[in-house]
Amino acid sequence: MPPGALNLQQSRVVDPVLSTVARGYRNAVRAWPDLFPPVEVLARGGKMIEFNPDDFTKVETIRAHGAVIERAEFGYAGKDYACVQRALAGVVPRERVEEAAAVPGINMQSVTVQQTMNVLDLQIEVAAANLATTASNYPSGHTLGLTGNKRWDNDASTPNKAIANGVQKIRQGIGQQPNVLILGYPVFNALQHHEDVIDRIKYTESLRQGGEPIINAEKLASYFGVAKVIVGAAMTGEAGDFSDAWGKNAVLAYSNVTPLASMGSPSFGYTYRLQGYPMVEPGWFDENTKSWVYPITTEDTPAIVGGAAGYLLTAVVD
Repeated sequence: MPPGALNLQQSRVVDPVLSTVARGYRNAVRAWPDLFPPVEVLARGGKMIEFNPDDFTKVETIRAHGAVIERAEFGYAGKDYACVQRALAGVVPRERVEEAAAVPGINMQSVTVQQTMNVLDLQIEVAAANLATTASNYPSGHTLGLTGNKRWDNDASTPNKAIANGVQKIRQGIGQQPNVLILGYPVFNALQHHEDVIDRIKYTESLRQGGEPIINAEKLASYFGVAKVIVGAAMTGEAGDFSDAWGKNAVLAYSNVTPLASMGSPSFGYTYRLQGYPMVEPGWFDENTKSWVYPITTEDTPAIVGGAAGYLLTAVVD
């Protein structure tokens, strides 16, 4: 090999195996992929495809012989998007590698990549939560702030009726049934002890000690009449001063988690992700710290592309 030439291993800037681990990573407690499912884009910036209410509805397809064929075009080039680059390196001290080698089945590289992706994934969750819980991001009539005894930590409230109103607002706006409801953790906590929720579930579900049913996301989905309820349990901040990323809010939406094209099809939101990311660089050994280092880079940004497909409840609990 000529002096200074790089072999294949040296010239590679991406570890394909670990990158596959990173791209397949999914933290079960995160809400963002169900509200802002990822779609691949070919450029770090461009025009996002936005959707009008008409894009969600069906068109006339019955055609008389010789008649002009109806045409349908979905979406339009709307606001600009720009993928946000986030980078973090997972570190594995040599001592941990040596200890792990004595335990069959532990792949420290994959574990490190997954742990690092968990931190990066939280940043997307926070960005998505900020976007979805900002009232100004919704069209008129698609937000409601609760007050007094209408808040869900008050047993005089009727949470299912509040969501039913949101369902109707979305159906009237886009002709589609909303399929996902995100509950901030304080909201979920209040619903677990709400008299109306307990009363509607206790006769059909197994009871915990004390006579109350166990209230989880699946049972709340049945209570609210939606396909899926997700608890926004992520917290952000520093030790001793954490706060709930999704706050005291509830977000109802129609979300298309199986987009037909790279830029998506009619849905509340998407996460634009640069093709080929997340990317894991080949691990290298740092002599100064006697540790293996695995840098990971993500390039993505969540965006609301069909605001009429969403409904936001704020100040849901006191």
